[in-house]
Amino acid sequence: MSRPAIRFALTAISTALLSACGGGGGGGGAATTSLSGTVADGYLKGATVCLDVNTNSLCDSGEPTTTTADGGKYTLSGVTAGDETKYPVLVLVPASAVDSDNPGTTVGKGYFLSSPAGKGGFVSPLTTLIQQKVAAGATLDAAENSVKALLAINDNAVSLLSDYVAAQGSAVQTDATSAGRFARAHEAAKVIAASLQAGYDTLKSDTSAKAVQKVLLAQAEDALTVQAATSTDTANPTFSTTGVVAADSANTLKARVAYEKYGSTAATQAVSIDFDVTAGGQAVTCGATLTGLGTKGTSGQVRDLRFYIANVMLIDAQGNAVPLKLDDNANQSRGVALVDFEDATGKCPTSTGTAATYKTISGKVAPGNYVGVAMTLGVPVRSADADKVALNHSDTTAATTPALLGNSAMAWSWQSGRKFSKIEFVPDAPIVRPSGTTTAWNVHLGSTGCKGDPTKGVVTACTNPNRMDFSFAAFNAGTQKIVLDLAELFKYSDLSYDGGGAAGCMSGTTDPECPGIFQALQIDLASGLPINGGAAQTVFVVKSK
Repeated sequence: MSRPAIRFALTAISTALLSACGGGGGGGGAATTSLSGTVADGYLKGATVCLDVNTNSLCDSGEPTTTTADGGKYTLSGVTAGDETKYPVLVLVPASAVDSDNPGTTVGKGYFLSSPAGKGGFVSPLTTLIQQKVAAGATLDAAENSVKALLAINDNAVSLLSDYVAAQGSAVQTDATSAGRFARAHEAAKVIAASLQAGYDTLKSDTSAKAVQKVLLAQAEDALTVQAATSTDTANPTFSTTGVVAADSANTLKARVAYEKYGSTAATQAVSIDFDVTAGGQAVTCGATLTGLGTKGTSGQVRDLRFYIANVMLIDAQGNAVPLKLDDNANQSRGVALVDFEDATGKCPTSTGTAATYKTISGKVAPGNYVGVAMTLGVPVRSADADKVALNHSDTTAATTPALLGNSAMAWSWQSGRKFSKIEFVPDAPIVRPSGTTTAWNVHLGSTGCKGDPTKGVVTACTNPNRMDFSFAAFNAGTQKIVLDLAELFKYSDLSYDGGGAAGCMSGTTDPECPGIFQALQIDLASGLPINGGAAQTVFVVKSK
């Protein structure tokens, strides 16, 4: 079935609509009142405010709606008396809004804010996090105390539901005074807003606003958790948008939303997806010599060829993304699969390789007619399922960690997490380096700029996720397979030379070999995010079986 359009009211609704909701005070209609307040990260001008009467996390036609003025001020008129304490206030911040923290420019990227019912006097990123916890079943006091604990604010004089901008004055974030604690709340609010902005454009067209907001707020809370846990003084943490803001690839976010929407739907339709590897038409095995690779037409053999696939979603004719719930086995669990083409023969070492290969992933999906597929090369921060188990960075001794993530050959140190790909090529001639020679040209993809100790139960987030998204609008799992083309992966790389740093590309932003690999993977090297959702990538292609 077709998806309903999302209805974002961008201007105040007309007097006629207000009257239809009982406004005007005459004709025997329901009594009305008004609701006034302030919207802030810093004070926000030009944001849409509504009373979310049907609690669908959208500003619908017919709901009291207005636009914020100078100082973030708003007044909702025509509110049915009693509704002002019954329903949450929702704010849709467009890219064109202006934040008083940066008055000379617009916010640049849209996001959303909300406040609990009856608490619309001040709407901020902090009240938004509180409202999410209230919506999940917490009491208002418990929700606020949870967020205060995250910010290490133990001060009854500081309410996260009050105007922290006015209360902080000129104070900086510190534990010395209440004003300093309000300043910390303001800086934490900036982190939440930045995190919401990082994913909102990707997801805002999804019809399930509640699922979208839940996913983005969980991501924002991760950003706060990491900063609090890694602050120089964890008893008095500081927050900054220059620290870890938990942005992630579009497919990673979409997979989380898909699980929120379809997680309770019975997945009974079996699906298997085959993978293969070629090098410009040449078959790739551990013992085969490959020719004509890279910018210098280098020949040689692979020494390792393994990679993780996650966020697998099937796409129906209406564009809905439905999660493929992977079967549990030694090579796949919690929505992640380790695809393995090395077989410990030829140049593939028996010491770190395995004789068994794994070239087909399998799972089940809700019954339907699917025409496309989307997935990610990489391991998510945590599983998209209801358990939200830590994946990319996790305590490998924990019972919840899937065995396939304990593979030492696919791991860096705990803070760098998993190697999303371990693709190693040994040219026939030694690789020339400024300091001598080396034997293997490696593509070890993984997250960088990571903070947080998973052995202490702290979520680990990274400035550069470096996950590669790819999708195919037309894909038939019964007749087609997904093929990794090494010729396309190495298209912009000189495999006979290495300019320094790690041999080949190991995801370093300053590694001279990484720009070419990241261009092929369609990942922005500076941010670690996919370029246009990976639309232009040609490393993975679809071919007939």
